[in-house]
Amino acid sequence: MRDSGLDISYALRKEAIAEKRASWRKATENGFKVGTYEELIPQADLVVNLTPDKQHSDVVRSVQPLMKDGAALGYSHGFNIVEVGEQIRKDITVVMVAPKCPGTEVREEYKRGFGVPTLIAVHPENDPKGEGMAIAKAWAAATGGHRAGVLESSFVAEVKSDLMGEQTILCGMLQAGSLLCFDKLVAEGTDPAYAEKLIQFGWETITEALKQGGIT
Repeated sequence: MRDSGLDISYALRKEAIAEKRASWRKATENGFKVGTYEELIPQADLVVNLTPDKQHSDVVRSVQPLMKDGAALGYSHGFNIVEVGEQIRKDITVVMVAPKCPGTEVREEYKRGFGVPTLIAVHPENDPKGEGMAIAKAWAAATGGHRAGVLESSFVAEVKSDLMGEQTILCGMLQAGSLLCFDKLVAEGTDPAYAEKLIQFGWETITEALKQGGIT
């Protein structure tokens, strides 16, 4: 986003800065302005909450009182809004930009001159000025998502699809299938180290083909 011309700062908890935690080190090493919530949030036009799901509610409760009137709050996953039911101040615009991959790959694809497919959405209860979709589009473009494809979605649809992909496919089917195949191969006399690599490279080949050619 900074490389796309936006003014980006890192707002961290006081303890993270004082103890020079990994988040502080990574931000400062990459030349970003770093400050506490109290120092940076009141100036921000868009506050993007990229903390883990279990921390979202605490973070939102901390930053909401500090946000200026008419600012925007951004998410990359809507669990806090949809499943937790977090209520946001009515003057705040709430948007979502959800690239369909980890943040590290978003960066690598941007550096390559491309991007990753991205879902965008506006929380219907928090779009007081009708600017939410424009903000979401601008944010998605700043990550390079427009080069790969940006799809208008909803908070509910994103949460359901993400939970299906992450919990059912990645952490469910993929993991369970790998363990079952490994156990079967070893039981049939295959060397465990070979069985492990066979499954690993098999998944890599299939997922790369899916990435390049789609589900068909």
